[in-house]
Amino acid sequence: MQPKILWLLGLIFLASSAFGQNSAIKGVVKDADSNQPLNEVLIEIENITNTTTSNEQGFFSINVTEGKDYQVTFSKEGYRSLTMYASVSSEGTTDLGNVFLVNLTTANQDVPTITITDSDSENSLESQTIHGLLSSSRDVFVSAAAYTFGPARFRIRGYDSELQKVMINGFIMNEAESGRPYWSNWGGLNDVMRNTIITSDASPTGAMFEPLGGLTQVITSASEYRPGIKLVYSSSNRSYRNRAMVTASTGLMENDWALTVSASRRWSEEGYKEATFYDANSFFISAEKIFNQKHRINFTALTAMYERGVGGGAMQEVYDLVDDNYYNPYWGYQNGEKRNSRVRSGNKPLFTLQHTWTPTPSTKVKSTAGYWFGKGGYTSLNWNNAKDPRPDYYRYLPSYYTNSADQERIAEMWRTDPTVRQIDWDALYRANRNNGYFTVENANGGTESYSGNRSFYIVEDRRNDISQFQFNTNLEHSFNDNWKINSGLNVDIYTGDVFNVVDDLLGGDYWLDIDQFAERDFPNDDNIIQNDLNNPNRIVKEGDIYSHHYKPHINTYNIWLMTQYTGTQYSVYFGGHYKYNEFWREGLMRKGLFPDNSFGDSEKQQFHTYGLKLGGEYRFTGRHIVKANASYSTQPPVFRNAYVSPRTRHDIVPNLKEETHMSVDGGYFYSSPNLTMRATGYFTRINDQVKNMNFYHEELRSFVNYSMYDIDKQYMGFEFGAEYKLTNTITVNAVASLGEYTYQSNPGVIITQDNSREILETSTVYSQGFKISGTPQHAYSAGIKYNSPRYWWAGVTASYFDQIYMDYNPIPRTSYLYWSTPEQLDAAYTIDAFAGKSWRFNGYYISLSANLSNITNNQSFITGGYEQLRFNPERPELFAPKYYYYYGFNYFLNLSVSF
Repeated sequence: MQPKILWLLGLIFLASSAFGQNSAIKGVVKDADSNQPLNEVLIEIENITNTTTSNEQGFFSINVTEGKDYQVTFSKEGYRSLTMYASVSSEGTTDLGNVFLVNLTTANQDVPTITITDSDSENSLESQTIHGLLSSSRDVFVSAAAYTFGPARFRIRGYDSELQKVMINGFIMNEAESGRPYWSNWGGLNDVMRNTIITSDASPTGAMFEPLGGLTQVITSASEYRPGIKLVYSSSNRSYRNRAMVTASTGLMENDWALTVSASRRWSEEGYKEATFYDANSFFISAEKIFNQKHRINFTALTAMYERGVGGGAMQEVYDLVDDNYYNPYWGYQNGEKRNSRVRSGNKPLFTLQHTWTPTPSTKVKSTAGYWFGKGGYTSLNWNNAKDPRPDYYRYLPSYYTNSADQERIAEMWRTDPTVRQIDWDALYRANRNNGYFTVENANGGTESYSGNRSFYIVEDRRNDISQFQFNTNLEHSFNDNWKINSGLNVDIYTGDVFNVVDDLLGGDYWLDIDQFAERDFPNDDNIIQNDLNNPNRIVKEGDIYSHHYKPHINTYNIWLMTQYTGTQYSVYFGGHYKYNEFWREGLMRKGLFPDNSFGDSEKQQFHTYGLKLGGEYRFTGRHIVKANASYSTQPPVFRNAYVSPRTRHDIVPNLKEETHMSVDGGYFYSSPNLTMRATGYFTRINDQVKNMNFYHEELRSFVNYSMYDIDKQYMGFEFGAEYKLTNTITVNAVASLGEYTYQSNPGVIITQDNSREILETSTVYSQGFKISGTPQHAYSAGIKYNSPRYWWAGVTASYFDQIYMDYNPIPRTSYLYWSTPEQLDAAYTIDAFAGKSWRFNGYYISLSANLSNITNNQSFITGGYEQLRFNPERPELFAPKYYYYYGFNYFLNLSVSF
């Protein structure tokens, strides 16, 4: 019997060898922060039923068939899942080396952090840079764009933020009136916003029909958070000085409930610029119940309540006068204390309820109902029949004078007198204490008399409140291992509320609510000067609405479908969507200048738009992949650009129509245990945009509305990112973005004014070939990082920015007499460093990190600016451009304790 047994065992051995039993994929899984082995990591291979887990040394090995490519997924509770491609040759085993997983609790503590700052555009209500706050991608290019390039106002591919979408638990967070996401609405909730899926292009994610700029999905399911408590304290010299956060999560409990709560506070008496105080509190709660394998629900509520002083830009003449490139014109001393006239505030709670239904293993339906509401405000000085109180008003500067003696006299006053270079609050109070006596006609035809102090100066709060309901549902169904579809429906019902509030009468007793611009032109027509004919000559006090009041109504209905095929070596997708969008203006004041065109509902604007996209990838091996995407879509114009002057009347911008978006991109991706790299090229064309601007025209003594249409733009360029592990502890990276973003048309323009419906001028803006502003079109960085096995890390990154252009004033470009190309700003470099150390003992994880930005203190780097819309061809220096400078040396220190 014994020879037969030996013979049988020999046959089994030979058979197993013939069928590739010895072929395998192996490696060691480690924590990306601590470099320590991870056990019990689940390793799965697509289209193969057998799985394995890593041992206490992090080692794993899983048998496969030789001569094939495999998609390997690593997952562990509390860590971000990772997918890699492995090619198994005929030689047998493929060693992936060290595989690093990112801890969701400590993710990004070793990445340079940036502070989200307000946009510097005076015309923007609350626009902010999109990059940095939520990005947790391991893509080296996206990471550099978010953290390294972000403070230089870099935008991926030059896209405006309305070309990107942000979703929190299935709720689209882009503001309906402008189309842009405003990150301050959930600021301070970093630790519960780290579980994200991020794309920077139109690649499908299964959540919606993604726009050109990609989609950021924030997943707030309570069961996804790592159990435990995390305490954080941060110190900085950027927007705020102090930050404290606490986050607690139960994980999935035995009763199949999970709960996560988080709260933070950010505060400072002053940020990097003078008088930019910060006061913010944020709260978050997520509760999830898993009923069974088919049904689960998740409830999320969050809000960010904040007030912060704003810093503005200035002309170079002003910076030179005060010898400070961070001069802020918005503040002055009141009773010996700094007071900022521009204060941005907000409190917009969000509630979402998401239901996940999995009727079969191949079908999943996610449905989200959400409500978002609250207030947003921005204070500013207002005045009537009084001198301009702004310190950098052009008549108060040396350049206004033609006599050298006067120029030197004014310059000396700027250098020595704080009441000249800042707002003189005490003078405003003195002007309002006039002990006047005032008689006005009331609504019944009689007269009413008022005694006391009539304010000529006030602080107003420019409010933009919201009320928004969304329902979003999407279906994912897999027909087999290769084919699946995603489809969805989105319903968005939005009502805004836009008005001005008297915030501070500055020592006076009342403000007369009449149209101050109409008052100047029509002093004898009491009807014309009324802001509201339904409430003429209204006396308003602090807390009262005045000047204008209207409600934007925007309803959107969107359906979409995406189908994907995934094979062994290639995958393809194709999809489309249809959107119906309608909006109208509801006026709540009957303007004296526009009595028949300002009150009640305007005509509805209706748009039927659609989009198509296709793309895919081909895997030559598990390490070499090429990808391509192409899309074409039409988009409705946004409400904020559609009306000539929404605060005064119903008039629509002429020639209003849908935008068209067309884009193609393709790239090569390489991934190995030591080297990750991607190189991508792209081309995008956007046609038929509209843009509406307004500014005060001194000669006309009115606000002028400048409505441009048929604006075409082109974006083309190349992106490169690579990360290479020199050793197990040393990593180097290099990133480059080379773009060319240009205007491709000479748009038409119609010029009107607020105190007349008469068209002042119809013209053409000769801007074809101008470079698009707002971002460096060329950006480069290179860095090195050391990750010690003794739980500390350090690194340095050098960056270079070029091809930065000013936002141009279209007025002089309507005539070749004054035509010139926009100013190109100087190229600049920055050097950033970061370091950290972590400790783990007795169930506690402690991490201390420091991010040092612009360590060479480069204070001459102009990141952007704009040409003022006011223009004097005889003396262009009177309205020179306004600039914004990159912060000098700044830091961010972070201490966290998790248990």
